[in-house]
Amino acid sequence: MCIGAHRATLTIFALFLGLALSPLSVSAQLKDQHSVEAIVAALKSPIPPNLVKEARDFDDKLMSAGHMEGGKVYLVTDERSARANAMVRKLLEAMGEDPSHWVVRILDTDPPVANAFVTGGKYVYVYTGLIGEATSDDELAFVLSHELGHSLLKHRARAQEDVTSTIAGLAVLAAMLSKKHKDDYLDFAKIATTSYSRGDEEEADAIAVAITRRVGFDPLRGADFFSRGKRQQDKTQQENEQLLVKMRQEVQQAQTTCQQWTQQYNSSRQYQTQENANKVNAICRDAEARRLHYNQTVQRYNLAMQQQKLDSFFATHPQEQNRIASIAALTDYAHNRRDLQSLSKFQQSYRVMLALQKVDSVLLKAPAPAATAPVADAPAKTPAGPGLAEQLAQLKRARDQGLITDAEYERKRQQILNRY
Repeated sequence: MCIGAHRATLTIFALFLGLALSPLSVSAQLKDQHSVEAIVAALKSPIPPNLVKEARDFDDKLMSAGHMEGGKVYLVTDERSARANAMVRKLLEAMGEDPSHWVVRILDTDPPVANAFVTGGKYVYVYTGLIGEATSDDELAFVLSHELGHSLLKHRARAQEDVTSTIAGLAVLAAMLSKKHKDDYLDFAKIATTSYSRGDEEEADAIAVAITRRVGFDPLRGADFFSRGKRQQDKTQQENEQLLVKMRQEVQQAQTTCQQWTQQYNSSRQYQTQENANKVNAICRDAEARRLHYNQTVQRYNLAMQQQKLDSFFATHPQEQNRIASIAALTDYAHNRRDLQSLSKFQQSYRVMLALQKVDSVLLKAPAPAATAPVADAPAKTPAGPGLAEQLAQLKRARDQGLITDAEYERKRQQILNRY
């Protein structure tokens, strides 16, 4: 969306904010879908049948069309699918859910997309880009737990009764009455009805901490996924700023050279030859071209920064640094290193943990101990299946074909060696 459209959206947002605070919306405000009571009700209730049906219809449409949001998607059933399905199964069992009632789809895209999502029902979609980008099982488990959290907390169902639905309805009405900003109003309505709110995302993070800790993964290491994204974002911005400084210095140097050659050309008739005139003109044209290019680059950079600020304003996900701080605090709480009240500064995280306590959720119970192998006097048998050399060769081929990362290769290689 262009800057002008964002400004129009800001105006729309201000209008709706005023409506939300007006007497007409008092009844909507009384139904706070992010209160402890609302979270408790969501945890106690099953996923509504209509959402399960909608999710199934969406899946049928997606599998038939083979594309989503203008891009092609391909169903994957290889080792990546096995890994993600095994992971989701563990997470669902930790949640007290029956994995046999859930569907997990692994989708490939070109270019890769590092994402996962749920549609409100019992359908989970994982892009291969996410599986490849996650550098550990902790990271993959946390992102998948976050998505499952949306379903566990019934965010789609709760959104239908939230004040955002009222705002979306007003946006549609405004679109019908407006000619100039019709598309902007409809865009805003779509965002309000299809995107999770920032409160939803904070709640899903809190649930993800509880789920991953229950399974035995490290939630804090799971946050590495977001830390890496923040680090890359900061690095890119720093590189852009350094590039602008370098370009400015080059422009100033080129302008100085142009002035020096012009002054020398005008200083004496002996320099005023056609050859020198051509040279001065070429140097000054280059200086002017550099100046124009620099100004255009600065303008694009400033527009990008404005866009980033506006995107941050409308973003549903918490800011990365706040998100990491919340996950760190929740992890400390899960390990009894801080009390529940100390989480109150992270409002929705605190509410989720309080709600889990109220319903005596299985997610607050200690992780199940790992099963220990029985001690036997009989000599160990050679593992069935392919021999050691063949297993290692298969694993190497999988890495060379890009099916698994180097880290996964080393971990699985060590597992094979340990069995022998």
